[in-house]
Amino acid sequence: MAITLRLLLISLAAILIVACQHIQSSSAEFVQSDMALAVEVRGNIDGGMVSLIERAIGDAREKGFAIVLIVDSYGGYVVSADRISEAMISSGVRCVAYIPPGGKGVSAASMIAIACGKIYMGPGSSIGDAKPIPSDEKIINYVASRFRALAERAYGDPEKVKVAERFVRESLTLTDREAVSMGIALPAGELRDVLTAENLSIVGTYSKSLFEEMISIISDPLIYSLIITIGFYLILAEIFITGFQGYAIAGALLILLALYGMSIVPPDLLSIALLLSGIVLVLVELMTPGLGGFGIAGAILLGLGIYMLVAQRPPGTLSIDVIAIAILTSSLAGIIGFIAYKAAQTMRMKRYRPEELVTGKIGIAKTDISETSPGVVYVAGEDWTAYSVSGKIPSGSKVIVVSVEGLILRVKMYEEQIR
Repeated sequence: MAITLRLLLISLAAILIVACQHIQSSSAEFVQSDMALAVEVRGNIDGGMVSLIERAIGDAREKGFAIVLIVDSYGGYVVSADRISEAMISSGVRCVAYIPPGGKGVSAASMIAIACGKIYMGPGSSIGDAKPIPSDEKIINYVASRFRALAERAYGDPEKVKVAERFVRESLTLTDREAVSMGIALPAGELRDVLTAENLSIVGTYSKSLFEEMISIISDPLIYSLIITIGFYLILAEIFITGFQGYAIAGALLILLALYGMSIVPPDLLSIALLLSGIVLVLVELMTPGLGGFGIAGAILLGLGIYMLVAQRPPGTLSIDVIAIAILTSSLAGIIGFIAYKAAQTMRMKRYRPEELVTGKIGIAKTDISETSPGVVYVAGEDWTAYSVSGKIPSGSKVIVVSVEGLILRVKMYEEQIR
């Protein structure tokens, strides 16, 4: 086993050296193409929408594609719209927003559309009405400044910037015709018109995954408030219940999950918390006998933590080197876990003393045995030195062990009872 571990460590070091040699010091230049990814911005602007758009931006930047946001939303949360806007601007990816016929891009959705840089609107669509709730003066001033900054970047025209600011301060809402006449948007009867005008071709469409739908659920203030409450109750239950029950771990994870839904805790921290919690529960299962509940829960948490780490990686970063190192370290972790499991099993095994093993056991005298002259008896699969406690015991007789003194047995003739 020691040799195997040495070989694994040497291999790991070799792969790390090779991986380091493949790391490029300079990033590749980002090149735009006429290909585009369509992203469906429908429903609430929340944590799930942040995850969706960040995923699409990552793919678009990796492949040099543009992004077409198909916006049809009543809005959502300022913090989520802020994160989306920052991601779009910092990525440098070409972006076009399209509000389809009869659609709406209001509140936080209008902020995303303006951050995109260029807006197309279909017949019967509308944009604006971005006054935040609650309408606190400080919040209004902040959101208005964000709209002003984004409009200055998108339009560069003071009059258009004022219109964007009125979305916030006056809850201004514009129809497609009004937005086009004011220069806020361009007309487009259907998505094909947008693609033709921008010389783009859609090569993929992005919508919320199941994971992102779950993030959207926990991003709701009512839901994450309930999750935090349950988490605190579970921690209190652990404190007032004798013995480890795992409630505190579950409670802490729920609180972290709620903070993640509130965009306070970053995804990496949540992933690490899941992994550490999984490891703790697996170790608890190894150290204490049970029905496997802790082990199963630990394995599930480990799987979720690994999934989140992989899902958050930008596309194209899972190189052969990274995969090889991940497999090697996982194998090493598995071997160490197996050794720990066997060690735990050994620790849980009851260690019997010699007197517990042979006292009261029946054996055979292999030689004559007396009270003063020792002989040999065969008991419990082994030969033992023994003295008789009463009279002489002939060779071949059945004996029963009365007591043990060190490694010396005291035996007497075994008299079989006849019923």
